[in-house]
Amino acid sequence: MNKYTGRVGATWITRQDGKGELWHDGARVPTQGSNIDFPFFAHSQVPIGLVQTEEPPFGVLGYKCRDTGRVYVRRVEGQDMAPEQVLVDEDTVGGVSFGIVGQDVVCRVDLLRDGRLVPALSTSRDGGRSFDPPQPIDLTSAVEQGFTPRPGYQKPIVDKGGAFHAPIGMQGDREALALNYVVASDLLVEAIRVDGELDKNELEVFPSTLGSGNTFGNGVSDGHGLIMVVSIADGKLFSSNSSAGGGHFPEAQLLNHGMPLVCDFSASECYSSGLTPNVVSMDYLVVEADAVGRPRSAEVFIETWDMPLPLPKASARANGSRVDVEILNDADLEPGKVTFGFDDPTFNVTDVRISDLRHATVHTDREDLRGKTLTFDVLTLFHRHYGEALVE
Repeated sequence: MNKYTGRVGATWITRQDGKGELWHDGARVPTQGSNIDFPFFAHSQVPIGLVQTEEPPFGVLGYKCRDTGRVYVRRVEGQDMAPEQVLVDEDTVGGVSFGIVGQDVVCRVDLLRDGRLVPALSTSRDGGRSFDPPQPIDLTSAVEQGFTPRPGYQKPIVDKGGAFHAPIGMQGDREALALNYVVASDLLVEAIRVDGELDKNELEVFPSTLGSGNTFGNGVSDGHGLIMVVSIADGKLFSSNSSAGGGHFPEAQLLNHGMPLVCDFSASECYSSGLTPNVVSMDYLVVEADAVGRPRSAEVFIETWDMPLPLPKASARANGSRVDVEILNDADLEPGKVTFGFDDPTFNVTDVRISDLRHATVHTDREDLRGKTLTFDVLTLFHRHYGEALVE
């Protein structure tokens, strides 16, 4: 969707005599490829949660020729298409997907080398005019033996702060892993670990928080930038939430705990009503499954799940009439989105200075601050975080 005009475009494949032809916005796209499949298109526009104030300057179209295996990309400006470029000229599984912000484009391909699937990224820094050769993501140093990557058509995600993330599904003998590769930091974060086999849907991801830039999660708390949902072959859905790694949680936090099994699903972005702190919600379209994972009927159900966020932790140190605050985990002090107060109503906040997303100075009209409880309430487009800290 073009976020500036609201117009929804379409890219698709038609088949004639067993060969795929590429179409984009109602026009057939000429190409060197003879049998096209796996079309993908995206605009360069602001991430989720921000307002697009001008026409997107360009888009990128990607596709694959099944006869040759070549993967192509081309820059699109309005109705004008630049000449196609060969992004990959080796064996791949599937085609190409990408995330775009500004002039930066990050492409995801799954290379097939020596019979092994190798997730790789290719980057353009000039708006899709040129691309670096695909670079494999190093999974061996971060993931223990016994897990292998699954084919994934999950596009690289741009979070609200403009950072790129690449989701990767891994499968072991008994466990499945959902990983988030933070591109700028060359860092793999374990988002979800569950018993079972990844379903054909594998996972969906959603950009959420701005993130502090150095909090990438540990599988339990303080993750950065994503909500991830994994579908397991026996019909269960698991989710990490946007501030917690979320991979280790009790059975009752299964998205469909106590509900019908899921054959297929699609989910909205996360959101918060703002009424209850440290809880986010997501809306899901669900096709119900039977006990062996087959669709029970053609009916589509709409459900809303509420997911608890971990409680934020902070330190607060008195210095005269001010308090120096540091958020230790699970909240970001977005400017203009946070309210500070005290449990004692006779203590008044006179000024707040936020130095970065994890540090603030709270000025007050009193100096006997030690032993009081400082509260902070952060209300953003996606979350409401509430926490308390004893002033030391």
